[in-house]
This record gives sequence, C-alpha cells and structure tokens, in this order.
Amino acid sequence: MNTKNNTLEKIIMRQVYLIWFIKKATPRFTAGLAAFSAFVYLISRQVFVAKILQYAEQILGNSSINPTVWASFAFNTFAQTEFIVQLSVVGSLLAVIFVFKTFIASVVQLALAKNETNLARPSL
Repeated sequence: MNTKNNTLEKIIMRQVYLIWFIKKATPRFTAGLAAFSAFVYLISRQVFVAKILQYAEQILGNSSINPTVWASFAFNTFAQTEFIVQLSVVGSLLAVIFVFKTFIASVVQLALAKNETNLARPSL
C-alpha cells in the first residue's frame, strides 16, 4: 500500500510541477517569442536575403575557409545596413537570449521546488 501511495504522490506532484512550470514560464516565453517575431518581421521587410547571399558568394568565394574574412564580411555588412535593420538584428538576438534565460531560470526554479518537496521521503 505504501508503494501505491508513493507512486500516486509522484504522479500528482509531476502534474503539479508541470502546471507550475507552464504557469510560470508561458507568459515570458510568449513575450520573448512575440518580440523575436516582431524583429524578424522588420528584418524581412528591410533585407533581401538573396542579395546578401550573392554578396557573400562574391566576397567569400576565394578565401571562405578563413574565419577573419567571414567576421569582416559580417561586420561590414551589418555596419552598412540601415539603422532599423541593425536595431532589428540586435533586438532579435536579445529576444533569443531572453527566452533562453527564462527557460534556464524556470528549469532551475523547478529543480529547486522539487528538492524542497523531497519526493524520496516515505509516505506516512
């Protein structure tokens, strides 16, 4: 009977943790995803990917193995774009960082909450 109670307790606590995790993380994930989507939309309206690939092929065709050439190309391309594109690229990168930070923080909080309840203890 004790094993059955312990199994039931684990199942219930998993559901509680899942609900807690979704309630805690979903608004932040949604906000990060909305920000990322808005910035990517702005980038798509201002940047022509075909032209960027064409420039990359022309510039990097001879020395594509050298990482400094790639870095120089990326920096020069970024520096020569309009301000709205630069803002959108930086904003989308920050949105991705925010989403990962939120996910990691939520997972850590979930692990701490699981440790506080100590499911390994025997039921009375």
